[in-house]
Amino acid sequence: MNTTLYFAYASFLDPDRIGAVSPHARFLFTAHFPETKLVFVDSDEAEGVPSLLADPGHTVWGGVFEIPDDEVPALVDAEEGEGRVAGWDAKAVDREGNKHDCLTFVAKASPNGEHRPGLVHLESMIKGAKHWSLPAGWVMGLEDLGEDPLFS
Repeated sequence: MNTTLYFAYASFLDPDRIGAVSPHARFLFTAHFPETKLVFVDSDEAEGVPSLLADPGHTVWGGVFEIPDDEVPALVDAEEGEGRVAGWDAKAVDREGNKHDCLTFVAKASPNGEHRPGLVHLESMIKGAKHWSLPAGWVMGLEDLGEDPLFS
């Protein structure tokens, strides 16, 4: 069976959400994109869509999953349904420093200022980050986003 590596950092980091879209997805390891910032960009909704932005001094953590190739179209549809499209050129870096080519999705719209993260997105991101044991500082940062007075 052919598979694709997928880097999840947004709502599909949630084990229930990724399982609903790709029932045979298999979590492999945690990884990060160095020199990358998590942003929330304009969307048709009132809340921002999670995305990635190249930015020195920041890191975005997530999980790398092995997705059977026949389940990739459903994942693409689900990500596009949330306002993201395939297209991040950087390689995910695991905890040992190895680099991996992964399918990764970013918002269709360009970032222009800070936008309030959607609570559904944020709750799924936090649930997944805790479930897959992403770094405690990353989890705390996600939790703080929901309480940040800048977004109130």
